[in-house]
Amino acid sequence: METTRNIEVAGPARRIESTSRIYLLLGRFFSYPDGRFYGTTKDPRIQEDLRSLVDGLPFDVKFEDIPSPSVPQDEFESEYINSFDITPPCPLYEFHYRSGELTRREILEELLCFYGHFDVKLSETEKDYPDHLVAELEFMAFLAMKEADAGERGTDPDPYRRAQRDFLERHLGRWVDRLDARIRKVTRERFYRGASFLLREFVKSHLLHLREQGSAESIVPPGLGGDCAEREASP
Repeated sequence: METTRNIEVAGPARRIESTSRIYLLLGRFFSYPDGRFYGTTKDPRIQEDLRSLVDGLPFDVKFEDIPSPSVPQDEFESEYINSFDITPPCPLYEFHYRSGELTRREILEELLCFYGHFDVKLSETEKDYPDHLVAELEFMAFLAMKEADAGERGTDPDPYRRAQRDFLERHLGRWVDRLDARIRKVTRERFYRGASFLLREFVKSHLLHLREQGSAESIVPPGLGGDCAEREASP
């Protein structure tokens, strides 16, 4: 979360970079909370930094400060495990919120197709399923940063913009509302309720912005086939 320090907002590329950095922060919010992370969440400057990032976005987001954890570090870690990790009431996997729409195999295969299309591969040290929330958030951060880099180099950023829109429409944007509803129902910790609210509002606003900007053409074909689904992938 130190990546939010010394923020400067200027120009379209920097605004898109703010989009990428918020996706990364959201991924950190829903990763296992080690001691360093817990200490950062207790620093009041994090709210100032986060608000600066939100103010620097190329679109408006309904934003509320995320409260610091309400319990000591050991209880905060237990809250994460009990809520999200071990037979949790709020699993952080897309499949659990779309089981009536697609099989898990179909979800994983399409995610692998998205990741493989951009040569993004799973971490060898932190193995997890491609439909984990953090994996999807980090992939969106990657695409947004690619869009910003293309704009700064003077090359066409549209393929990355369309990929973000497609990914939100087909995956992340399809289940964060359901995750947020589950978190609000079963999680007492105010930090995670606040982080979930930002996740929901940020994804919704970003998708609306991308739809207003982009063409109707998709960057990733809707049909899966060939060796696309066999590629290894992740953030």
